[in-house]
Amino acid sequence: MKKSRCAFTLVEVLVGCSILAGISLIYLIFVRSSSKEMQFSADHLNAVVLSQKISEDLIEELAVNPYGFETLGVSGSTSQQEVIEGRSVFFSFIEDTRPPYGKIGINSDGAIGPQMQPLYDTVNKFKFTVAGERLAATGDHEDRNLIQSNIDFFWNATTGRGEFNTAMQMFSPVTCKKVDLGLILDQATIDARIPAEVFARPTSNIAEIAASMGENVAALQALGRIALVTRDFVVSQYYVRRKNDLRQLNLRLGNTLATDLEQQFELRKSIAETWYEMAQICFQIVAYLEPQFEIMQTQGKFQTTTGAGFNPITFQQDLFYYRIIFEYFAGSLVQARYYYNTMLTSDLIRYKGGKAQIQLLQKLIDIYRLVVILPSRSGGMQEYRAFLARIKSFSEGRNPYLYRFATFERSLLDQPDEWMKRYANLERLNHIIAVRVPVILDFIKTQTVGMITQ
Repeated sequence: MKKSRCAFTLVEVLVGCSILAGISLIYLIFVRSSSKEMQFSADHLNAVVLSQKISEDLIEELAVNPYGFETLGVSGSTSQQEVIEGRSVFFSFIEDTRPPYGKIGINSDGAIGPQMQPLYDTVNKFKFTVAGERLAATGDHEDRNLIQSNIDFFWNATTGRGEFNTAMQMFSPVTCKKVDLGLILDQATIDARIPAEVFARPTSNIAEIAASMGENVAALQALGRIALVTRDFVVSQYYVRRKNDLRQLNLRLGNTLATDLEQQFELRKSIAETWYEMAQICFQIVAYLEPQFEIMQTQGKFQTTTGAGFNPITFQQDLFYYRIIFEYFAGSLVQARYYYNTMLTSDLIRYKGGKAQIQLLQKLIDIYRLVVILPSRSGGMQEYRAFLARIKSFSEGRNPYLYRFATFERSLLDQPDEWMKRYANLERLNHIIAVRVPVILDFIKTQTVGMITQ
C-alpha cells in the first residue's frame, strides 16, 4: 500500500505562486480601475450639484428681474469661470463665515476658500461657462420671452477630461401682454343702448341719427360709449360695496392686537388687495374709453363747446364722470401702495418669511412704476428712487438677487426712455396714462368750467 504525499513539489509551488500573482494583478488592476471610475463618478456628481446651483440662481434672478442675465454679467456667453475664491458671481454668496453675522460681505466672506475643507479641495478642480440668449433678439414675438441657457462644467479627471453640460429654456417676459387693457364688456349691447339713452331716439339706429345730424357714425358711437360706460360705473353699487368692505376691514384691523401677527398680516393684505382691485377696474374703464376720446378728437369734437344734436350739459357731465373715474384709479393705486408697504414691517416679515417678502416687493415695484407715470403725482419718480434705495440697503449682503435688481433699476431710471423701452407693458400704460389722459383731462376741464360758468 502506497503512502500519501504530504508536501508540494517546487514546480507546484511555482505554478501556484504564478496563479496567485496573476489573480492579484487582475485584482489590483480592477481595484485601480474601480477607484478611477468611482472618482470620476464622484466628480460627475459634484458637477451636477454645482450646475444645479447655477440653474437655481438663474431662475431666482429672472424671477426678480427679466433682465437678470445682464445683472449677472452672463448675457451672451462667458469665459471660463472658477468655483473657488469668489471668482464667479454664482459662488460668491455661499456662507456667512465672519462676524458681525447676518450680513455677508462679498469681499470678506461668502466665497469658498481654503478654510472651507473638504469642500475647497472637492470643487477646486472645476471650471465652467454660462451662456444665455433670447430665442428672438428683437421684435414682439413670443420667442423674445424665452431664454436658451447652457451651463458647461470642465475638470481634469484621472480618466481624462471630465465634462458635464446642462441646457434649458427659461421664461423671462419682456414683450407686451397680448390682452386688451380696456374693460371687458359687451360692446354690442352698449351700442344698442346709445340711440335711446344718449340721443332719446329709441326707434332710430346710429346711422340714421348721424345722417339726420350731419355727423359721423364713429364720432356718435364714441360719444355714446363714453356716456353710457361712465354713467353705468358711477351709478353702480361697485364702489359702495367696496368702500363698505374697506370700512369693515379697517375696523377689524383697528381692533386686532399688534401681537396677533397672522391677523395683522391678512387684514392689511385684504385692504391692499381691495384698493388694488378698485384701481384695476377704474383703469380698465379709462383704457377702454381712451380710443373713444381719440375718435372724437380726430372728428374735431375737442374744438366744439356744445356739440351738435345732443345735450351739451349731459355730455359735459359724462366727461366729468370720466375725470372722477381716473382720479379714483390714481387714488386707489396710492392707497394700495400704502397698505402693501405696511406689510413690510420687521415683525410681520419675520413672521411670514422671505417668500412673502419677495411677493410683496414685486407687487410694490409694479405699483411704484405706475405711480411714476401718473400725471397727478409729480413726486412719483423720487418716491420710486427712495423705495429702490430701501431695497438696496436691506438686501445688501442678504439677498443678492434683490440687490442686483435695485442697482440695475435705479440706473435705468436715469434714462427714462431706455426704462420705458425695457418694459413694454409699462410703455404701453405710459402712452395711455401719461400721454393721452392729460389731453383728455384738459379738454374735460375746459368743458366742465364752461358748464359751471354758463
